[in-house]
Amino acid sequence: MKNLKYTLGMLIFLGLAVSSCVDEASKKAEAEAQQAEMELKAEMRKDSIEAEKTARLEREMVANNRTTINGISYVRSMDNEVKALQISGWDGFNSLSIEMKKLEGADMMTMKSTLTSLAKTIAAVKTTRPEWMMTEEISEDIKDLEKEYNEFLKEKNAKEKEVIENMEEINEAYADLVEEINETFDKYVKINRKANEEYNEEMQDDGDTDDAIEEYNEEIKKLDKVADDRKK
Repeated sequence: MKNLKYTLGMLIFLGLAVSSCVDEASKKAEAEAQQAEMELKAEMRKDSIEAEKTARLEREMVANNRTTINGISYVRSMDNEVKALQISGWDGFNSLSIEMKKLEGADMMTMKSTLTSLAKTIAAVKTTRPEWMMTEEISEDIKDLEKEYNEFLKEKNAKEKEVIENMEEINEAYADLVEEINETFDKYVKINRKANEEYNEEMQDDGDTDDAIEEYNEEIKKLDKVADDRKK
């Protein structure tokens, strides 16, 4: 009889213990599910914000990638194949931009071999530059690029460390050139935008076309001052 009571007691105890464990596991699973749901919602909100940010940047890029100088339209775009920067009418730079983009992530031997073959392409950056991109800053960056490239050619058979350093210098000089090209293009965009804003404000103010055109011309003539390294 005592054994029976003991057995029943143990069964009840085990039943309660199992029930407690099940409840604990259930609560834990529920908490984990809630946490996972919260994390998923947070991630979705983050993705939504990032998507909107990307869309906004793309809209801004479209708006800022076309400009007009003396009635001629110029475009800053991306190559369809490798997404390399392209500038209207600048064949030498456009070719170099594609080659440099292809080298991103390349191993040392590939980079060395490709750079060695780019002498004519780098020379064409200067000779094919359109007048509207002839600024003093861009001229200096082209000189730096040519200097670093010639140094690389001169020492291409040197020790590996020196070759790598020279290739890094070329990359830095090229990056500086790209930055200056973009800044120059942005100047043209901003001048055009400001001129249009002045025109629209004047028209909204009193509707006087002559005054609006005068305000527009006052701003738009600043375009001629951007390319400060053109031959006079």
